[in-house]
Amino acid sequence: MLGWIQKRWNEEAGYRQLLVVAIPLILSMGSFSVLIFVDRVFLAHYSADALAAAQPAGMLNFSILCFFLGVSIYTSTFVAQYMGAKQPEKVGPSVWHGVYIGVIGGLSLPFFAPFATDIFAFIGHAPEVQKDEAAFFRILNFGAFFFLANSAFSCFYSGRGKSWPIVWMNISMTCLNILLDYLLIFGNFGFPRLGITGAGIATVTSSAFVTIAYLILFCRHSNNLRFQTRSSWRLQKRLLLRILRFGTPSGAHFFLDVMGFTVFVLLIGRIGTVELAASNIALNINLLSLLPMIGLGTAASIMVGRFQGARQSPLAVKTTYSALHMAVVHNTVMASLYWFAPEILISPFIQETSGGDLPLIESTASSLLRYFAIIIFLDSLIIMTGGALKGAGDTRYVMTVLAFTSIFFLVIPAYILIEVLHQPASVAWICAIVNLAVVALAFSLRFRSGKWQNIDVIDR
Repeated sequence: MLGWIQKRWNEEAGYRQLLVVAIPLILSMGSFSVLIFVDRVFLAHYSADALAAAQPAGMLNFSILCFFLGVSIYTSTFVAQYMGAKQPEKVGPSVWHGVYIGVIGGLSLPFFAPFATDIFAFIGHAPEVQKDEAAFFRILNFGAFFFLANSAFSCFYSGRGKSWPIVWMNISMTCLNILLDYLLIFGNFGFPRLGITGAGIATVTSSAFVTIAYLILFCRHSNNLRFQTRSSWRLQKRLLLRILRFGTPSGAHFFLDVMGFTVFVLLIGRIGTVELAASNIALNINLLSLLPMIGLGTAASIMVGRFQGARQSPLAVKTTYSALHMAVVHNTVMASLYWFAPEILISPFIQETSGGDLPLIESTASSLLRYFAIIIFLDSLIIMTGGALKGAGDTRYVMTVLAFTSIFFLVIPAYILIEVLHQPASVAWICAIVNLAVVALAFSLRFRSGKWQNIDVIDR
């Protein structure tokens, strides 16, 4: 066994080669998970209503953002495949077109802000929670462009497997965001005490800072010489149409997947504030596990794209299995913590601001974490196989699967259980597990079929 691991470590598409690309992305995602975790802990210290509001408002904003995000970050596949095909001069134009898609999204999301109060009133959470949800949602919508632009610029580095600049950008953003959270949520050092509004302002400000830094690095003279990063900013119709052809299904599947889960969380909130707060705690804890896996999955997707661009499909398959092996090791450790020591993970979120419901929130969150001991394995299988399919350009299949499962295995069953049968949150979460199991099976079967290996993403 040890000899097999050593062999797999050193060979092409093995663990070492994957980790060279993945470690910066995992650290980058890890820094983002720390940012979200600290942000939510600060809000938990501020008030239970602010904590309960942050997750649904943030998820609804992210759901709307997801279509544009899915299209813009598909730029990384083009970058990876052009590098694999030895066409670096087409990297710069691809990234610029991802930024242009971000501009469209950044101009579109603010139109939802005036309807924030009505949207959350319709959802029907507690009135004091609705107020915080609407405030957080508005601010995030006005800052959408910076998030989208950062994602597109990061593809210039991630698609080439040069991800360390992304790490430093995200660490800088995390540090600035946490500092601004501390100042603006609680009103420290003479700053106004803004609560969840301060958290939103901190998020947008730190994202804007990173956008400026990315633009300066991207347009450096050395990058322009090799990748045409300054001289190819003009719109190219043929390239844009090709990015939209493959990126639009990717954006649609991202939107459908996240929106379905957002509706599910919003339905959980209709059961009660305790159930919503407990679910939010479990979700935020799981981010510490999930985001590094997304980093690993992104690395696998990039390498699949690079091998597909070089017409080396067997190595693309091998890369995906290497990622799955490492995911199993990580998830086994995290599942053990979820199952045997949930109180340690939950304790930072449990504050006296929760009032008389504190013991109930803690016990409900502990029970939900044991569900996540199963969910993290299904999530990782979806991330790795789905990433391989997207990296190869099989985005329409991914979109179709998620459109079907989100509606018929998550939203509709959850609505029936919560609104019609009045079941508790613990029962409703079974829908999420079933939905993930179906998606994991569909993606795994498609991956094993090998049909994705015959798709050409780039213009050769």
